[in-house]
Amino acid sequence: MWIIEKKVGIFTHYLTYSGNFQPGIEKAKKFPSVEMANVMAKAHGGVVRQISQGG
Repeated sequence: MWIIEKKVGIFTHYLTYSGNFQPGIEKAKKFPSVEMANVMAKAHGGVVRQISQGG
């Protein structure tokens, strides 16, 4: 799974399902493919990061 993150000051915010960047990785929208995540990162101005699938 892939997420989109962005540094806001000293904090890391994550792209949520509502299309906003907010703190808290538990709110992050998860993408099944890196290609889809790259498109969203380019559109919203974030960075793609891979997260583990298990948990």
